[in-house]
Amino acid sequence: MKILIVDDAENVRYSLRTSLEDAGYTVEEAVDGEEALTRLDSDAFDLVIADVWMPRLNGIDLLQKMRAISPNTPVLIITGGAARIPIESTAAMARTWGADKVFYKPFDNSELIKFIQRLDNR
Repeated sequence: MKILIVDDAENVRYSLRTSLEDAGYTVEEAVDGEEALTRLDSDAFDLVIADVWMPRLNGIDLLQKMRAISPNTPVLIITGGAARIPIESTAAMARTWGADKVFYKPFDNSELIKFIQRLDNR
């Protein structure tokens, strides 16, 4: 399974990448939604893991654009919320636009991997 991690926080990308590669997955990274769209345009991914709050193109906008160009690619949203927007509202927006699952930061990488393994075994 080939996974694209989209997050502007380098430490989050590193932590996820390390855990996912240790679990046997192929992983690539993008620093925001714009870079993710470029990668998705030129390569196929089995799963996208995207943060919500990023510069240039946020995770909700990325999810909307992905659903138009790649409707069957599973998307996991990760979010820690924002200053004036409740985390529940962010999660609801992500689910409305077709996120397969929302994980709240900080989350346990092993729980995320268990969810991915269930997706992988479908």
